[in-house]
Amino acid sequence: MSIKSDFMHEVANTPRGEGILLCIQCGRCSSSCPVARLTAEHNPRRLMEMIILGLRSDVVKGRLPWYCLSCFTCLDRCPQGGDVGEAMFAIRNLAVREGNVPRGVILQARSLIRTGRVINPTRSSLIVREKLGLVKEQSTGIADVKRILEKTGLDRIIGYRRTVKE
Repeated sequence: MSIKSDFMHEVANTPRGEGILLCIQCGRCSSSCPVARLTAEHNPRRLMEMIILGLRSDVVKGRLPWYCLSCFTCLDRCPQGGDVGEAMFAIRNLAVREGNVPRGVILQARSLIRTGRVINPTRSSLIVREKLGLVKEQSTGIADVKRILEKTGLDRIIGYRRTVKE
């Protein structure tokens, strides 16, 4: 376990991470978090504590930041107006830079870059649409989505390679 005393400021200086500076460790974020009720491993207060204590490698290489649903209940409950949900985005950005991206996120990103959608319609839903006489689903803007994701470097992060067909 290595300690990086400036980790809290690294998070605070990452876009959307400044909420960490307001944390007083009251625990309201954890007591109101719907994910924490279902998964004992997810504890937003503990995650903020780890950041404050400088446990960079445990935070950035761990799974904790990926549990957050971004419901922002923590923001509603925080007496300081600190935004743990926003800080989670900052932590995820740091995690991605270190190569810590869950497989499900990679699959969604690959779908987005291939189809322009994170979740594609199922075959059965397409059949129902056709039976109801609804227009066939159309994918528009895929080229623009690909361009944006390539400009941001997401294609490299997720290991996406363009094929000749595309």
